[in-house]
Amino acid sequence: MPTLRQATPADMPGIWEVRYSVTENTLAPGRISDEELKDSLQDTGCGWVVESDGRIDGFAIGIGLNGNVWALFVRPGAQGLGYGARLHMAMIEWFRTQPVSTLWLSTGTHTRARAFYEQHGWSCVGPSGADEVRYERPNMPVSF
Repeated sequence: MPTLRQATPADMPGIWEVRYSVTENTLAPGRISDEELKDSLQDTGCGWVVESDGRIDGFAIGIGLNGNVWALFVRPGAQGLGYGARLHMAMIEWFRTQPVSTLWLSTGTHTRARAFYEQHGWSCVGPSGADEVRYERPNMPVSF
């Protein structure tokens, strides 16, 4: 049974494995450092993984300081199993505890991720660079 849990720095090898396995919105190795990933998990944000049989099949990372969805990726062989939706829900619930009014992300102009985000309440607000678009949604912070 797949487990959703908070990510730790010990998960970094599995997170990198998933990130480099995706066929859309690819990332060249070395563009993001181990230190940047570790900071996003511990200092500036929070992350989650879906793990099954000891292998990470998906992950999401949100940055609390600015409301950015830093990453949400599912291993190609595990897509369509609801892992992305579970990761997204965990991240949105965490963002509700952060003091930001708008959440945002960017994704490739011609990716399937666009439909996923639109189905989960995100609105495309325009281009973000040459080959990407920006999505936003209001954050619904918890009132104290």
